[in-house]
Amino acid sequence: MQVDVKLSPGGDSFVATVDGRRAGRLELVRRDGVIVYPHTKVEPAYEGNGVGAALVRTALDAARAEEAKVVPLCWFVREWIDRHPDYADLVQGG
Repeated sequence: MQVDVKLSPGGDSFVATVDGRRAGRLELVRRDGVIVYPHTKVEPAYEGNGVGAALVRTALDAARAEEAKVVPLCWFVREWIDRHPDYADLVQGG
């Protein structure tokens, strides 16, 4: 399954699509060089297919490119970072 992830036009979320259909969304809020991730939503038809992981990896790679710190309020983002410690340096205060 090919997951395509892009920043939304308004810049308030990353949106994942599969075959042109919306498969998930990772919300974000920017505050003074810090990016807060409050919520991730994967559509039920795409759960367990790597959509959430693609959203988080893309969002964190973008944060790293911006040299921003992150606050993973969303449990999914927090757990993903725990499983991928090479991203732990991005967490504010972490």
